[in-house]
Amino acid sequence: MKLVNENEEALNCMEIDDSRISAISRDRLKILQMLSKKPMYAAEIARELGMEEQAIYYHIKILQKAGLVKFTDYEEKRGGVAKKFIASTESVALVLKDAWKHFTNSKRAVPKIFVPFVENETFNGVFIVGSPDPHGKYRARASEFPILELAMLLGSYATFSFPLYLLDTQIKEEEKKQNLILAGGPKVNMLTAEINDSLPLRFNKETFEIYSKFSKKRYSGNIGVIELLTNPFSPSKRILLIGGLNHHGTRAAIFTIIKKMKQIEAGNKYSPKTIAKVVEGFDENGDGIVDSVEVLE
Repeated sequence: MKLVNENEEALNCMEIDDSRISAISRDRLKILQMLSKKPMYAAEIARELGMEEQAIYYHIKILQKAGLVKFTDYEEKRGGVAKKFIASTESVALVLKDAWKHFTNSKRAVPKIFVPFVENETFNGVFIVGSPDPHGKYRARASEFPILELAMLLGSYATFSFPLYLLDTQIKEEEKKQNLILAGGPKVNMLTAEINDSLPLRFNKETFEIYSKFSKKRYSGNIGVIELLTNPFSPSKRILLIGGLNHHGTRAAIFTIIKKMKQIEAGNKYSPKTIAKVVEGFDENGDGIVDSVEVLE
C-alpha cells in the first residue's frame, strides 16, 4: 500500500500487526533505516553501529522472519559468502482502527491552457513577471500581483520546483526556449514587448489599445488578454500570456481563468480553434478590485 502525506507525496508502505511490531527493537529500527537507503552487508552495518557482526546477523534474521528485510545479493570473500540485505519497504504502518475510507485524489483533469505546462503532475515551465523596479523602454514598475492567484490555481494540478519565476530583467536567451507563462503587457514585461508583433491579440504601441487580428477590433479600458501560442524561441514549447492594458486588465484575465475556464477552452469567438480571449474587468462593489468580467471575444 501507499503512505501519503499532506503534500500528496507517497512512500511504499507495509502494514504490520502486533507480531511484526514485536520484531522491531531500537537496534533493529536503526538497521531497518540503514537498509532502507541502500543494500548492505552485515559487516558494513556492524562497523557503522559499532556492534558485533554476529549480533547484526541475529537482528537481521528476526527482521527477515517478520518480512521487514530481504536478501538481495551475495559476494564471495576469503572463502566465505557475504550476504547483502535490503529493507522490504520504505515505511511501515500499524493500523489501530480498521476503518478504511475511500481515498479521493485531488488531481483533476488538467485544463487545455495548462496541458503544455504539466508533465507527470509537475509544472514544466517558468513564470516571467515584470520587475518591480523602473525598467525597459517605458521605465515602468510591474504590479502584476494577481499572477499569484493563477499560480495557486496551477498548483492544484501540478507540483513545482524552484525557481518558479524569473523577472523579465533576469531571463537569459537560453531560458526563453522553455514553456513560459508571461504576466503583464509590454509596458511592464519586456519579454511580452519582444513578442508583441507576433501576438494574435496585440498591444498597440502608440495607443496601447488591444488589437485583435481575428475581429479587427480595438479595445481600451480595463482590458485583459489570455493567449496560448507557440513559443517563437522554441517551436516545440508554448507561451501562455496573461496580461492587460493595466493591472486591472491582468486581474480580469486571471479572474476569467478561475471563473470561466469553459469559455476560454471554447477558443476565440472568431477563431474557435485558437485560445485567444479578450476580456473586460469591472469593479461592481466599488472596492477598487476587479470582481466581475465579460468575455468580449
